[in-house]
Amino acid sequence: MQIKAKPSAQNKESTVSRRAAEGAEKKEGEEASRLLAVKEQRRDAAATFNGGLFEGGGAVMFPPMNKAPSSAASRRQPVIMPALVLGVLVIAAAISYKGLHSSAPETPPAPPPLNSAAPASDPGSRPMGPREGTTVAAAPTPASTRPAALAPSPPPEGMPADPKDLILVLTKLDGKEPITPEQAQKWKQSLQQLIHQGAASVPAIQQFLAQNQDANYAGVSGAGELGYSSLRSAMLDGLAQIDGPESTQAMLQILQTSVFPTDIATLAKTLDAQGPGQYQQDILAAVRQQLSLGALDQLGGANVLPLFQVLANEAGNGANITGDLAQFAQKWPYYASIALANLPDGAGVPSLIQLAQGTMPGNAAAAAQALAQIAPQNTDALNALLDLAKGGQLPDSVLAQLAPYLGGRTYELGPPANPLASGNLTFHIASGNQDFSAYDGSGALTQAQISQRVSIIDQLLQAIPSTDTAAQDALQQQRNALAARQSK
Repeated sequence: MQIKAKPSAQNKESTVSRRAAEGAEKKEGEEASRLLAVKEQRRDAAATFNGGLFEGGGAVMFPPMNKAPSSAASRRQPVIMPALVLGVLVIAAAISYKGLHSSAPETPPAPPPLNSAAPASDPGSRPMGPREGTTVAAAPTPASTRPAALAPSPPPEGMPADPKDLILVLTKLDGKEPITPEQAQKWKQSLQQLIHQGAASVPAIQQFLAQNQDANYAGVSGAGELGYSSLRSAMLDGLAQIDGPESTQAMLQILQTSVFPTDIATLAKTLDAQGPGQYQQDILAAVRQQLSLGALDQLGGANVLPLFQVLANEAGNGANITGDLAQFAQKWPYYASIALANLPDGAGVPSLIQLAQGTMPGNAAAAAQALAQIAPQNTDALNALLDLAKGGQLPDSVLAQLAPYLGGRTYELGPPANPLASGNLTFHIASGNQDFSAYDGSGALTQAQISQRVSIIDQLLQAIPSTDTAAQDALQQQRNALAARQSK
């Protein structure tokens, strides 16, 4: 049997490989042509962007295709297609991005931060810049952030400065040198800014006042432009203008810590205006504390006149201060005696009598003069004077000093209430640093009042010993002056 030879497996495989290679080569040629067309389109698009998206004209390099056909080529073909699609998408996206941004106008560089520069006249102000993360437009500075005008009031809107820095500006005027108009203007502007910030300024003001420091402007050349006699008075007035619970609480604290009698007087006036009677006990406690310190010479020799004026004012509001005045009569006899004589309803007369008799530490002459002043209106005061004269408890010199007060002279705490009135007198007593005044009220006396005073003097002339010649002469002269004004 003739057996036909079959083609070997090797020959069969060779034939299949040849046919596959021919097919792959054909497809590869078609694919290469398509890629070449895409490549040319990409070059044309890239040329419109002045050199393209990528260095070298914008060509995107793909791996070369294998020339030698093989079975591996047929296996890579499914991978090549997605890669080509992805490449085309990337190029399209890049072209769109470049086209979008090249069509928009170039964004100008951001302007520098906008600072509200402090006015040249106020070094205490700090520049205000934009908050972090905000964009500042290149626009004119709004009116609310422009440097303040030279006028101290009202303070510029929108330009808050650190209250501590403003206080530093205020303290630069220490009252030791003449003050120029420019310095006064800067000082006033800083004070107005401090007040304008309201409750935010209260802690800084309180901190300064708690240090018990001051600058006295009285008598300083140019200080009249400031409107205040001292730095502390300006700060306290600032608290009064700020008002509110924060300010009130600060004032109550300062009442307890201040060593300046003028502070107590200023604060008492402000607090009484805010709530009449509401803070009376706080005020009285502060006055008593300072008087106690002064009695021990721990106020540096400060004049305590404002404290006695506060006591007198609170007495008018119903406070019982008789014991306080009597307690401090030895240190400040004239202040105490004048205040006692002016207490409502003659409440101070018993203490004045004790002082004049010497049964209470004080000054007999000051108490006797106060009794003479009120004797025409108070029977107890008159009888006490007559008894003292009859009993020889008042020396000749003291009795002589009573004459003008029986004739109409009246004591006042502090300077004359009417500086232009005739007959004003001012007194200074070195002991206790006491300053007070007196005015001549005889010109306002009615005929009945004149007759009453003449009668009182006649009674005293009969009561005093004839040997008290100084008193006899002084009382007789005063009687004659009053009698001359009586109607004929």
